[in-house]
Amino acid sequence: MKIQTLNIVVGGKKCNAKCPYCVSKLTGCSGNLEVEAMEIDVRKFRKSCRLAQMSGVTTVLMTGKGEPLIYHNLITRYLELLKEFNFPLIELQTNGILLQNMSDFALRDWLEAGLNTICLSAASYDDADNEEVFGEDIRLWENVSRLHKLGFSVRISCVMTKEYIGGKRELLRFIDKCKTYAVEQFTARPVTNISIAEVRSNRGSEEVQKWIEKNGIHPQIEGEIETHMNEFGTKLLELAHGAAVYDLSGQNVSINTCLTRSVNPDDMRQLIFFPDGHLYYDWIKRGALIF
Repeated sequence: MKIQTLNIVVGGKKCNAKCPYCVSKLTGCSGNLEVEAMEIDVRKFRKSCRLAQMSGVTTVLMTGKGEPLIYHNLITRYLELLKEFNFPLIELQTNGILLQNMSDFALRDWLEAGLNTICLSAASYDDADNEEVFGEDIRLWENVSRLHKLGFSVRISCVMTKEYIGGKRELLRFIDKCKTYAVEQFTARPVTNISIAEVRSNRGSEEVQKWIEKNGIHPQIEGEIETHMNEFGTKLLELAHGAAVYDLSGQNVSINTCLTRSVNPDDMRQLIFFPDGHLYYDWIKRGALIF
């Protein structure tokens, strides 16, 4: 069994943002987060890490059904536990709101504990747009510059919707901004009606589904973006779950979606560890349970 990533769900469902397209609400929840999980099932976590190692995992992503930085102490605890397994790449996904309240000292502690990359979620390259989406002050480029000074690599993950990054022109502007600020990796995830069809029957929020049906990216736009990338960029990788990674004038760009799965047990996308000790391999389906 070959697996690409070990995802760690940090904490519970609390979030300090109000994104109208919230992927967490769209997909429902495989694991049990009804009770805020402030303790980790360490025995099962170690077992999950061992399985990940045996399956060739090189990347650990700390993410959440809420905002991971709200559960600051859990991030520290996971980093302590991960030292035993020496995964080469450890990443943290965040909306970045609470980064502004964290000291350089605390962030350096995480860096020394093995955290390599901070993955910043964004709806746009414009701070005013991001504030409108998240409902909080977002200083995307200030965060990027600060994280670089501290020694972190940065990935920006943009959820593309019609209202903000709605087409090829706006996407290319975002990519140019990333080049200006030396962002190591940029990922664009167009939200489309195909995504809606995938999750419509999986307990996702009806309100979020309706918003995306109105504001999602048309497949024709996706086609235009792919054509541009193939014409002007160089495809570097084609991953098993359908993501393509390009070099576009020196900028790393991935066109991706978070709502994919592979039925090939020899090439699975991910393991997903929930704090209650359950290990899944799909974000949506409860039946995708390992233990």
